[in-house]
Amino acid sequence: VVMKIIKHCSQTFPTTATGFLVGMDAKSTLEITNSFPFPTIEPPPTDGHHDNNAMSNHTAAAPRHKANTIYQNEMIKKLREVNVDANNVGWYTSANLGNFINLNMIENQYHYQKELNERTVAIVHDVSRSSQGSLSLRAFRLSPAFMLAYKENKFTTE
Repeated sequence: VVMKIIKHCSQTFPTTATGFLVGMDAKSTLEITNSFPFPTIEPPPTDGHHDNNAMSNHTAAAPRHKANTIYQNEMIKKLREVNVDANNVGWYTSANLGNFINLNMIENQYHYQKELNERTVAIVHDVSRSSQGSLSLRAFRLSPAFMLAYKENKFTTE
């Protein structure tokens, strides 16, 4: 699973890569048994100029994008048909030099924990740091206190 995430993130670098994770929640252990990249989303048309920031924001929002939600549900349905672990346990994204905490990241994780399961995780693979010799792979989850503050609009990125 780790190798699939690393490969996907490295192939799309410097563009943000995202995908979803499947596995099992066994007692106090979250087991990730497979990962699948989200299909590439074309950015909305602009005035003819290539806007890297718009593409990056659009890609970063991918986990909660309607087409990707449908894609996840179809993949999980097919995995169940062949009797493979098919519980959505989170999502992954790539980062560049530790730069990944933003509103999209928070909204995606909030969506996963609220809609799917409070124990879902976000895995972040930092491609730039990993290329310097040591693997940079971290898992994150929003705390219950943060989830409540975000729900009540008591959180801003400013």
